[in-house]
Amino acid sequence: MKKKLLSLVCTAALLLSLLAVPASAGNSLFFLSLNDTLVPQSTQTTPIQHSGWIYVPITVFSSRYTGVNMGIYYGFSENNDSLVFYNLSGKTMTFDLVNGTATAVNGDPPVPGTVVRQNGAYYVPAYALCRYFGLTYSYYNTEYGPLLRMRDGSAVLSDSLFISSASSMMRSRYDSYNQNSGGTSSNPQPVTPEPVENAPKFSLYLGLRANGETDLTAAFNALASVQATAVVFFPADKLADCAGQLRQAAGRGHKVGLIPVGDTPQEKLESVQTGSRLVAQILRQEVWFVLGSDQALSDAGYLCWSPGLTPGAGGSATEIYESIVSFGGRTSSGRVLLDCRTAGAVLSGVLSRLSQDGDTFLSPRETRY
Repeated sequence: MKKKLLSLVCTAALLLSLLAVPASAGNSLFFLSLNDTLVPQSTQTTPIQHSGWIYVPITVFSSRYTGVNMGIYYGFSENNDSLVFYNLSGKTMTFDLVNGTATAVNGDPPVPGTVVRQNGAYYVPAYALCRYFGLTYSYYNTEYGPLLRMRDGSAVLSDSLFISSASSMMRSRYDSYNQNSGGTSSNPQPVTPEPVENAPKFSLYLGLRANGETDLTAAFNALASVQATAVVFFPADKLADCAGQLRQAAGRGHKVGLIPVGDTPQEKLESVQTGSRLVAQILRQEVWFVLGSDQALSDAGYLCWSPGLTPGAGGSATEIYESIVSFGGRTSSGRVLLDCRTAGAVLSGVLSRLSQDGDTFLSPRETRY
């Protein structure tokens, strides 16, 4: 069996050496880190965004291309209709290239379960593989471009220390990229509302209210367009239907929060506690943020996130922008809760205009929100 798998790996490596792998999508650099290494920028190691998810070339899991062995190996089936990932502990994940489905031995099927093929090269969903094979997945929006970091137990630096140590190299690559590309972009800018005259600068924490029904991809794309992260709040009683959205939110670097349900403080607390356990099963991470202000939840250790402004889902870009500009007297910082039903183009326009004003979007943390 081991000889067969080794043969598959060698065959796949030979095949990939003959393939032309596309560069990163978009008009900015997309950085990749494996453990404590900022992987050299190349077409074999650059992530892409597809349908709201982050995908990486399968060559990311080959030390031949990255110089780092993450303990995950891959190969194609004999008839090339399946792509198999495995480790030496017996875990195996198989992508059916014909039907677009995937299975995992002794684990949940990956979401998404499809492989993206561009110009003959194969890309796989990074978060799904990290979750199944036990790698730590982190996504950050840096001033030089998005950064995806995948870690196993051999990493030494925390994410914050790594980003600090790698910032000079990222800046160098960013400057070189802009110089070589001429600093131009072929992507059109979003239509934005007219700026408010002399609008003071503002710092915002963003929340996104999900309802378990509306697709979140457009909202996530709008946030990504200004490199903003948010707390995404899900109804505590609809989590069973939101597994894919939960993974998408976490996979794109956002915090996950819960919307309590019930009439009494005790009922709300129980709904959050039950929901937290379900999120832990889906994401393998704790939930601390809850929407609203409730003493019982606060006493239980949850972080109550109360927005200063909640623009209506049906407002235009101009209406939402002007409400944010004027809310709270434009104090130094504030929390804005966006609605997932707001059109993606509207959100993109609002956030773009705020960014052009010089406003900043603060990243929520458990110690700062």
